[in-house]
Amino acid sequence: MDQLLEKAIKKLDKKHLLIIGADEGERSKFVNLILEQTYYETFRFPKGMKTIYDYVDFVRARNLYTPWYTKKGKFGTNQLLDFHRDWISDNHSLVILEEIDQWEENWKIDLLKSYLNEVVTRQKGQKVIHLIVSQESEHNLLQKLEEEFCLAEEEGRTKQQVIEGCFEIIELNEYALY
Repeated sequence: MDQLLEKAIKKLDKKHLLIIGADEGERSKFVNLILEQTYYETFRFPKGMKTIYDYVDFVRARNLYTPWYTKKGKFGTNQLLDFHRDWISDNHSLVILEEIDQWEENWKIDLLKSYLNEVVTRQKGQKVIHLIVSQESEHNLLQKLEEEFCLAEEEGRTKQQVIEGCFEIIELNEYALY
């Protein structure tokens, strides 16, 4: 268990983590163990989110966006998401998205691509946002990201290599936390 935790913490500096396996409670405990040993400013989205509106409500409530213009009243969903993508680009906090299995597929992939892109375009030594995602199993999530991800023309790696270079899969088994 200690080795798996150490591996996850070391990888988190360079990659996003996808925590799978065991059960929901065990995955949550593992995320808590990581949080106890890291120093990042952390934003933990609530479990049970299923729609983009749940996500946007949390972003709005926690001010996880930086508007580039002022407006009276609330920003619309699309405006807020644009501002939030800029926040993702400019931030080096830790974002935790737990139990994303039930999220709407299209926006889940689109959102994860925003986080993924930050690792792909990072310059050496540049601090970027960190992401921990958990779900029951991998469910072809990385393959779906690969299908939707656009490579830069000068990229020398395949989409699969890029995705695998940005996400570390941490697979818990039923005995991992004992």
